Amino acid sequence: MQAVLYFSDKQVREKLFAFVEAAQGLMLVAGVRHGAAMTRPPQAREPFAALEDVFGHVLSQVIVADEGTTEGMWRDPLGDLGDRLYPEDKKRAYAAATGYVLLEGGRPRAVVRKHASPTEDLWFLQEALSRLSPAIPAPDPAKRPGHRRPEPAPKAPPRYGPASDTGARQGSSRAREWQADEATPPRGQRAVAAEPETKDPWTVLGIERGTPRDEARKAFRALIAQYHPDKVAHLAPEFHALAERRTREILDAWEALERDEE
Repeated sequence: MQAVLYFSDKQVREKLFAFVEAAQGLMLVAGVRHGAAMTRPPQAREPFAALEDVFGHVLSQVIVADEGTTEGMWRDPLGDLGDRLYPEDKKRAYAAATGYVLLEGGRPRAVVRKHASPTEDLWFLQEALSRLSPAIPAPDPAKRPGHRRPEPAPKAPPRYGPASDTGARQGSSRAREWQADEATPPRGQRAVAAEPETKDPWTVLGIERGTPRDEARKAFRALIAQYHPDKVAHLAPEFHALAERRTREILDAWEALERDEE
């Protein structure tokens, strides 16, 4: 079963909560951008289509689509859901709102962050689902995205002249600190994103990858116009801040596309 909810719907928050509360088995909840230039409906895009085709018999999905319209710009149903699922853990609440949250019987079981492509997302989602249901096999470890041999540790810079014991101890301490910072996090923590990740500019602008430049520019201009200060002047101050953040996000995405074409 796949259900699609839209930010422009005034009841989107209530409908999302109702789906979660009524869930009996495994359920995936995730948000997507859905601009006017995107021809395929959210449920037909990846990784949702593949999950429905292969695991639809044991997994239901609720996809929350943000059309980028003024009607829905002040709504944050996924953020509200994250706060409800993890009221005492802001990091997990943020991860649930920005990634894929997996629930069972309405209770959160895992959060999988979004990666660079739907193919990568699908691998990590199947891995997480395989731990929750024996009906879902684990993905091929050899096809794990980003799997590569670890690089050798960098060599210490050459030292010239004698070093005091104090300097040696400080250098050793800095090395231990560096190793602690760079260590791979525990397996159970990899799904939680403590900081926002760089977003795909095509997704931010709500257009398909490879859209012709003229069409992409039209989509950019239409989207940026929705957050013009004059459009939100009548709203509360917190909505002005939201519009400003969205405007910066859209501008950064457009600049990224322009740099890629240079």
